[in-house]
Amino acid sequence: MERRVSKFNYTLSLIKYGILEAVAAILMILWLVPLYAMILGGLKSNLEAASSPILLPPSKPSIDAYVFAWFGYATIPGLEPTMLRYLIVVIPSVLLSVIIGTMTAYFFFVLSEKHNILSNTLFSIMALATFLPIETVTFPLIELETSYLNIYNTYIGLIFALMIFYVPTSALLMSIFLPVVPKYLIETARIDGAGDWTILWKVIFPLIFPGFLSTLIFVFLQIWNEFFIPLILTNTPNMLMLPVAARFYTAAYALIYNRSFAAGVISSLVPLVIFIFLGRYFIRGLAALGGGAKGV
Repeated sequence: MERRVSKFNYTLSLIKYGILEAVAAILMILWLVPLYAMILGGLKSNLEAASSPILLPPSKPSIDAYVFAWFGYATIPGLEPTMLRYLIVVIPSVLLSVIIGTMTAYFFFVLSEKHNILSNTLFSIMALATFLPIETVTFPLIELETSYLNIYNTYIGLIFALMIFYVPTSALLMSIFLPVVPKYLIETARIDGAGDWTILWKVIFPLIFPGFLSTLIFVFLQIWNEFFIPLILTNTPNMLMLPVAARFYTAAYALIYNRSFAAGVISSLVPLVIFIFLGRYFIRGLAALGGGAKGV
């Protein structure tokens, strides 16, 4: 009897595992199909891209659309300079947002030990920024950068604006990872005379590094896909950023299908590469969070 029950449980486990694998495969296919279609569309002629089935391989593959999208032509901006400009903005924005967000999360973590209600109240107010639509602060943001700070249409202005929205996001995410750290380690460091700066970066940070990387990747992907801030805070061709430049291929020139596909692929290259090579660290951070939530 026990043998039959054990065999039944084993069979049931195999069925569950098979279902999970099938669901994972379907989700992966759904995720890859748009990318596959864009890559193929960029290799087709405009006529073939507009008339043939989207998943059908090109009859005569050509990289002309990718060359056009990368270098541009006449009044249509190429994506090469705009991508380089955007990297100049995105990289410091991400690093500063996550580092300052980590320090902010630690501040509220320490404050909660002495004034829990005050900490929760202030942190909740700050966290509201993560849910605040960017469109609602368009005019105050432009007014601040033009009339008071004089950084409108500059790299510093874009970095400043992105940090306004993504420092709270980083702090919110890092505050989830901080409770994973055993409190006795912090108390021991304090007994040994360590200050908060030393405790954060020498004691806590090595333990929450997977969470830091997860937050870094998440914030990078969010900022890279940000369209509205570069749109409203730049107004000259030499400050045109990648998300806005890619719009030229999908809006005013939407009928040029193959170039639209090519521009979409080029715009997606950096986040794709980042996630392919660092995706495992993102998963590790989530796994570390799960372990901390269970008291590990």
